Parts: sequence; C-alpha cells; structure tokens
Amino acid sequence: MQESGIAPRRAGITMAAMPSLAALARRLAHATGADPALDAVIAAALDPDRPPGPAPDPALRPAPGYTASVDACLDLIARALPGWRWHVGHGANGVLPYAALSHADADADGDGRRVEAAGPTMPLALLRALVQAKSARD
Repeated sequence: MQESGIAPRRAGITMAAMPSLAALARRLAHATGADPALDAVIAAALDPDRPPGPAPDPALRPAPGYTASVDACLDLIARALPGWRWHVGHGANGVLPYAALSHADADADGDGRRVEAAGPTMPLALLRALVQAKSARD
C-alpha cells in the first residue's frame, strides 16, 4: 500500500476503498457511533473470511454492523486475532468505554502483545483496539 492509505491498482481493479491500517485508525478515531459505510471498510480491511478487494457496497453486500454491535466486534476479533483475549469496561469516571486486547502468551514486560483503546461506544473501543493490535503485529 502507498503511504496515502490508498492501495494501487491490482489486476485492473482500483482498491481505493481499502484503507491502510493507519487510515482506518484515523477513521475510527473520528467515528462517533454506528456507520454502515465504515462497517464495509472494516470488513474489507480486517475480516479474514472476506475475499480481498475493495470494500463491498453496503447496499449490495452489507457488512456486519461492527460499529453498532459488541457481538459482531468480538466475532471479528476472534477471527482476525486468534489466540487473543479481550476485556471491556468503563474508565475511572464511569462514562467512557474502553477495551483491552492481549495475546494469551503476553508477558508483563509489555512486549506489544497488549493494547488498550477508549471510544464513545463499546464497539468503537473494541475496533480501535483491534486496529492497534493488527498494526503492532503487521
């Protein structure tokens, strides 16, 4: 992928809808709630069970509602990060949700196999943590 976050042409197909993980992280940082268009981009970028290629048109092939559903996020995490555990909760003020993901064999020395993220909703916190973990692995 190019630094711009847009992938080059592959086999005559422009992959403009497939962002880099950095570009996806920026979109998630600005998300505030359910967003079917963002769900399609997440599916194209992170779902190992979807064929590679541009994000599907939400009207033609709807992606799971990742930005609206904790269950959809946990299913995606289980498939995208096998062997990783999750924890969710609310920050010290009791308002802002957070998510933590860690690999089953992560050690206490902080070897990059544990990430945390907060968000305006629990699904967005989980998705932000997922992108952090994938970025650290890749």
